[in-house]
Amino acid sequence: MATNPYQAIGLRHNPFIGTEQLAQTVTFWLDHGYSEAPLPGGNQFVQILGEKGFGKTAHLHHWRSQTGGSYCYVPPNYLQRWQWLKTGAIAYWDEVDRLPLGLFLGGLLRVRFRRGTVVVGSHVDISFWAKLVGLKTITIQLPPLDVPTLQAWAAFKIAAATIPDQTCPLTLSPEKAAEIVTQSQGSWRRAADYLHIWVAAIAFSNSQQD
Repeated sequence: MATNPYQAIGLRHNPFIGTEQLAQTVTFWLDHGYSEAPLPGGNQFVQILGEKGFGKTAHLHHWRSQTGGSYCYVPPNYLQRWQWLKTGAIAYWDEVDRLPLGLFLGGLLRVRFRRGTVVVGSHVDISFWAKLVGLKTITIQLPPLDVPTLQAWAAFKIAAATIPDQTCPLTLSPEKAAEIVTQSQGSWRRAADYLHIWVAAIAFSNSQQD
């Protein structure tokens, strides 16, 4: 007898829990046409725009895996936002719209002085300030979640969580995927939560029938 309901359907665990909720990873990259990282030392400011959970952080880490460089995250806590962001030939600043304006401008001036490249994840367009200090600017707007992409990602995560030499019967139908896309309002994190609930309901329903 399986020790948990997930094993009964061929899974080691729920594929959409904990760290599994990262929508875009190096092993499964969702190519929106911007998979190649910008060049270091370009005297440029590249901003990736998107709502919370749209994949900005994953995009930053995907590019950083190609280029190296420092990574700075600006937390939501007001006091912890006061930090001096690192620069270099290329640097990555996440949730940078939370940063106090003076520190943000100081960071941009250091990038300009070093003729570096900075890539930022932001909820709002902050390219005005980069142009003001003389950096070339590029803006990438991440597209919302769609049904085919969610199905492909779900299939990948289910396969990754499947017990070796076993099969898992779960398949995310177009109808269920469309329902989750609507409920998630474009957020990968919300989609992962709904997928977690979907798999759990199937696993526990199956266990009740045994």
